[in-house]
Amino acid sequence: MDPHTVPPTEARQRIAIVFHETYLGCAPSLINAARLFDEHGWDVDIVMRDTDADFAQPPDLGAHVELLRIADGQPARHGAQSATPTSCDTRTWRSRVKHALPARLASSLEAARDRIHAITAGLAPRTWTTRHRFVKGVALATQGRDYDAVIGVDMLGLAAARPLAVARHVPLVYWSLEIMFLRDFWAPAWRRAKRRERADHRAANVLVIQDTERQQALCEENRAGSVPALLIPNSPRGEASADLSRQRFHSQFELKDATRVILHAGSICEGMRSSDLAAVAAMWPRDRVLVFHSHTPIDLQTHYYRDIVASGEGRVLISTKPVPYDELDELIASADIGVVIYDSTLGPNFQLLAGASGKLSHYLRCGVPVISVDNPSIARVLTENQCGIGVDRVEEVADAVQTILADHANYRDRAEKAYLEQFEFERHFQSLLTFLEGAS
Repeated sequence: MDPHTVPPTEARQRIAIVFHETYLGCAPSLINAARLFDEHGWDVDIVMRDTDADFAQPPDLGAHVELLRIADGQPARHGAQSATPTSCDTRTWRSRVKHALPARLASSLEAARDRIHAITAGLAPRTWTTRHRFVKGVALATQGRDYDAVIGVDMLGLAAARPLAVARHVPLVYWSLEIMFLRDFWAPAWRRAKRRERADHRAANVLVIQDTERQQALCEENRAGSVPALLIPNSPRGEASADLSRQRFHSQFELKDATRVILHAGSICEGMRSSDLAAVAAMWPRDRVLVFHSHTPIDLQTHYYRDIVASGEGRVLISTKPVPYDELDELIASADIGVVIYDSTLGPNFQLLAGASGKLSHYLRCGVPVISVDNPSIARVLTENQCGIGVDRVEEVADAVQTILADHANYRDRAEKAYLEQFEFERHFQSLLTFLEGAS
């Protein structure tokens, strides 16, 4: 028996994980946390909204893990991850205007349109009631249930978790997946919610966050430097199977054996600079293809995705169907190189990503060398571990691909080593189990 696993005769504790978002099926931190809590003697309630969002369904989380779903009252928009402001924009105008106008003018037009959209959304009646409705829904869903600890995930999860923990006199854990700042919000309702998050953070017994950069940024923003922090990367658990198939994309797209696959996994949108990446792929050699894979279903007849494929001039492919979490290894391992690219102008949440990028850690786990674009935080990880290359501009990706392919076996070995030494989830998660044991 695993020395950390609870004996079957010992009483199990219970923990609530409160999660406002709808993408549990592609949230490695929460999937692995639920499974490990179960294995270590905890019953787990994951309290989340029940919507028709298109994300992959959660995998089997364990025999003692229960999903408590709260009626959302409104269908989810396709691809929308949150009721909070989102940066994952797939509107065709945004990608086209960047290529049709001078950069400064295009940027000004985008900023003006985003501001109008934010103000309009912020004035909607639903925006004003989102926080209250979720807090109330969590209270009703957990009525009569006893807990030994409560985890609030991100701003609204924490808002609902705090009264739950206070009422039961148990430790409150703030698990931050996204770091948001007051300056990110235009809507008065969200600015008020953010100010409340500061107080909720300061009331927490511990903060769980992915790395020291994000910890420092969030604690400074929330004036919560006195709250202890545990660093747990947003990453998979354990090693990938040694006999993992690496032919998924070659079979799916009927590629020639010599074709090299460059993969961008995750959202396909302007927040990930997808149109920029697709445009430069058109200039790659014919034996290389850029494959986009999303965690939501993709309709290739949508203008945005159609534009992306067309701009690649035969070198860009889109994998249109999300896969279950436990099949991600096979999908990612089928790439020769993985790309990590975010729009760094969107602020620290998209800049400070050394421990927060799930795609980075999953690439490394599967022995896939990485190219990052315009992200010093991730580039530092790649340079220190010699498991990839950081570049400043998308136009430099082609040269980075050539460099990695010339020494691919060594890059691959170093990628796996970096994952095991720095990102493997379980070895970091032990710190939270130890904290909760001491707090009980």
